[in-house]
Amino acid sequence: MEKKQVFIRSGFWEEVQNSPKKYLHIIMIATKPDIIKQAPLYLELKQRRELVVLIHTGQHYDYNLSQWVLCEFGMEVDINLNIFGKLHQKYSMIIERLGNILLEIQDDYHKIPVPYVHGDTLTATTADKAAFLNKFSVVHVEAGIRTFTPSKSFYEQLFTDYENGNFTWKKYYKALQDKSIYELGSIEPYPEQFDTRSVEPSTGYFAAPHKLYDETLQAEGFPKENIEVTGNTVADAIAISQKKVSESQAFETYPNMKGKPFIFITIHRRENCEKKERFMAIYHGIKKLIEDGVYVCFLGLYASEFAIDSYGLREDIESLKKKYSKNFAYGPALAHHHEVIDMISQAGAVVTDSGSMQEEANIVETPCVTVRFWSDRTETILEGSNIIAPPINSGLIAEIVKWAIDNPQMKKKNIYGKNVSAKIVDGVLKKLESQGKLFQFDDERLGLEKYFNWK
Repeated sequence: MEKKQVFIRSGFWEEVQNSPKKYLHIIMIATKPDIIKQAPLYLELKQRRELVVLIHTGQHYDYNLSQWVLCEFGMEVDINLNIFGKLHQKYSMIIERLGNILLEIQDDYHKIPVPYVHGDTLTATTADKAAFLNKFSVVHVEAGIRTFTPSKSFYEQLFTDYENGNFTWKKYYKALQDKSIYELGSIEPYPEQFDTRSVEPSTGYFAAPHKLYDETLQAEGFPKENIEVTGNTVADAIAISQKKVSESQAFETYPNMKGKPFIFITIHRRENCEKKERFMAIYHGIKKLIEDGVYVCFLGLYASEFAIDSYGLREDIESLKKKYSKNFAYGPALAHHHEVIDMISQAGAVVTDSGSMQEEANIVETPCVTVRFWSDRTETILEGSNIIAPPINSGLIAEIVKWAIDNPQMKKKNIYGKNVSAKIVDGVLKKLESQGKLFQFDDERLGLEKYFNWK
């Protein structure tokens, strides 16, 4: 089938061949978060007149998931790998198809590929393998993010206190800001936590979004000279989207939320939606909030829609929409990033299991509640803009959310910086200028070549 073949934009190879540039900067994208966070880098490289290629894996090529955001940021896809199949098939297909393209760039067009991969995605952990196995290193945007999980004893005390009527929100909120309660090593989010860890050995330039991840990367043994705390490119993306908020139709889509201290909810993690016990705790926590008169805007993403149907909740949620039409809205995801930013900027709180939304909530100074047992954006927890609501007890979830709504303690300043993309591009170009490439064997990395003597 044609859709299963690699698509290459007409005239693309001619442009590569005619460019005097030595390096071909490759921006890898697949999902909406990829596009949003990679867009500022793409635009920065374009503005500097570097040779840039935008490669889409085809993972999320549904218009509502991908194309609208591409148009929103003015991005044109040069190559679409058009991957398909089960998760393991997608992994292998990206490695094979991208690997062939990278070799063609090097062998036929005599350019050095410089791939930029983002975060904890399937695309990141496969594009980096395609590069590394051909002796190219990647730029890891949002490098080093790790899941920090409160200890078993911490949670046992929490649930015991709640069941005995001794739960205190302020005490819990402060306790989560103590770094000593956390453990590393979780496999959640699945498979993202595997993805982000497995990218690091292939990385030649680590763009760490926060000092916390500079610490984790160095603790794991990665060369400190390759790590730079740049901030997070999502801050740049939000700056772009905020200029378009006047065009937002978000509150036309959800008019009953306008002017209200509503909570904006997205749930999509595999471990939350595929495990019935977790999803039911989350769902009934949301239901308690609705029944208590809290304004709730719950977006139905693919995974949460699957869970609602799988666990027989469709009739119930339709009933809630009718009975609580004043304070409850349930509907499709917003296609445009500026509409999401419009809504979360005006929300009383964000309730989510999304990593990116934890960052976005901090940047627009909206309290965030993360419905997980942990966070892979623990910097937001430690800074106090975010709080964990473990998906165990629906009553506890509802209580944590209620306390967070418009809570001034949680409206913290942006911790992710600004002009992040410019810092990353500056760092990459500086490395390329000094090293000639990002991939280095140890004799090159340690500067030992001058000692070679075979006579």
